Amino acid sequence: MKPKELKDLSLSFKTLAHAKRLEIICLLHGHDLTVNQIVQMTALRQATVSQHLIYLKSHKVVRSAKLGKEIYYTLNAEIFKSLSVITSSLSKSTPIQDSEPTVIDPICAMHLTPSSCAYTVEYDGVRHYFCGKGCKKEFYAKHKI
Repeated sequence: MKPKELKDLSLSFKTLAHAKRLEIICLLHGHDLTVNQIVQMTALRQATVSQHLIYLKSHKVVRSAKLGKEIYYTLNAEIFKSLSVITSSLSKSTPIQDSEPTVIDPICAMHLTPSSCAYTVEYDGVRHYFCGKGCKKEFYAKHKI
């Protein structure tokens, strides 16, 4: 890699090196979400989510598109192409796993796999899967757990 590419890649890793930004990125993986949806899924304050999205957008990790009154955020595929150079070499050492069944978050209806969900709760003999702390919290409130 050229020095400029390494510098850009280093900046991308610094941008990703925050737990809440990584949580937002994981939620955006394969989904276009609004600030309010991310707030609900993460249980973070709207101002906090907005600040992280502004930071991620300024570093070209996410893009936004306005649809009606809502602004939807999505991952910028170009950034992840440059990161794929490193991740592909790392993934070669990881065994290939069989595909997992898809589960649905009962609050926001996001499709997840059991290994990718952030939280699980067993309620009335049924295991429920959640994308984030906000959805789990809302589930607890609905069912008075």
